[in-house]
Amino acid sequence: MSYNVRNIRNDNVPKGKILVYWLGGYGFMLKFSNEKIICIDPYLSDCVERIAGFPRLSLAPLAAEEVNTDIYLITHEHPDHLDVDSFDAIAAKNPSCKIVAGKSCESFLKTKNVSPKIIAVGEDTQLDGIKIIAVPADHGSLCRDGIGFIIQFENRTIYFTGDTCLNEQLLMPAIKIKPEIIVPCINPKFGNLGEDGAAELVKKCGAKIAIPSHFGLFAEHGGDPEIFKSFVNKLSPQTIVQIFAPGQGVEIMEKNDKI
Repeated sequence: MSYNVRNIRNDNVPKGKILVYWLGGYGFMLKFSNEKIICIDPYLSDCVERIAGFPRLSLAPLAAEEVNTDIYLITHEHPDHLDVDSFDAIAAKNPSCKIVAGKSCESFLKTKNVSPKIIAVGEDTQLDGIKIIAVPADHGSLCRDGIGFIIQFENRTIYFTGDTCLNEQLLMPAIKIKPEIIVPCINPKFGNLGEDGAAELVKKCGAKIAIPSHFGLFAEHGGDPEIFKSFVNKLSPQTIVQIFAPGQGVEIMEKNDKI
């Protein structure tokens, strides 16, 4: 069954399952059976075109004013992850939401009337019964302080890589957790994982489900989810690749369900 992100607050999540919604780019929203919603790296404006000259290839699936979330996670300060033109509207719509961000976002967040938790690699926090762990990411000289997130709830584990290349030694803390679900970037530009490197990381993690991301938003990024899927099929044939459309939500099966 497919869901629409605009209805996320009203969507019902059975115990043991997760609703995952793609906002395009590296933006996602999650909803758990405790009714709590997490929003990760939403890019909903056109600020990257204004700042870097990269126009959108697709419209945002919802406006910043429509975001409804309890927890707002930001991996790093690049404007397609920390959307500077959408931040105020998201914060105003969700005044009680808890913001958790990597250190690279700290300077920007200090200019806002918010009280974020700045989290470093190896640190974790518990919010509404959900455990959030900051794990390393290697975005090279483009962002020395970028991070990924491991999210755990009801014995489910999801790994959001953030922007990173395949630095196995650096990523080992996340790999060792053996996440059930992995959400890798697959854009082979700007020091990030390409389709092949992302598939290799899927294999190293032993993930049951892989959700490709960071493609289809800007022509300058590249990335093809079908090529990624073909690599995963070869390297990790037990892994199911789920490809989303922007705004689409999918109910992720229970951990021990057979596919």
